[in-house]
Amino acid sequence: MPFGLKYDSIENYLKSYGKYIVRQARGILKQRGKDDTGKLSKSLKFKITEDKEGYDIKFLASKYAAFVNKGVSGTQGVRTYIDVNGKRKRSPFKFKKQPPSYVIEGWIKRKGIQGRSKKGRFITRKSLAFIMARSIKRKGIPAASFYTQPLSYSYKVFKKEMIKHFKTDVLKNIKTFK
Repeated sequence: MPFGLKYDSIENYLKSYGKYIVRQARGILKQRGKDDTGKLSKSLKFKITEDKEGYDIKFLASKYAAFVNKGVSGTQGVRTYIDVNGKRKRSPFKFKKQPPSYVIEGWIKRKGIQGRSKKGRFITRKSLAFIMARSIKRKGIPAASFYTQPLSYSYKVFKKEMIKHFKTDVLKNIKTFK
């Protein structure tokens, strides 16, 4: 750590900030209906590492979280997301192939959805899953911005609080030298 000081206040603040961002991200996922099975929510974590330069906070999630966070553009439409600076950007992801129907079939079963044809007759779950997968491929998946949104909204407050906690730690260490 710089100057050989103890930074207890900063470390505690980083822990509380990490918990806050993860809590906000889980709330956004729930609010937008993006966490059907709960696996994505459970995978959200943060990690604080310390080295000679200072502290580093990383926000972790499962592999497919990037697709949910930034969205996926379809073949006929472009999806956007909100970056950490609060600006809208195009999604870096785009469908090349149709999503697998068996995944959507499972979602249909969990939700209890039953499709109907134009004549009003029930259609098979497999047919409905194929139709939905084709629609997702064309339209894409909208971005949830579950990590980037709370980070961009809280960044100014984060900077002010970090300065305040740094000041607290430096003053505490100065008093111990006397």
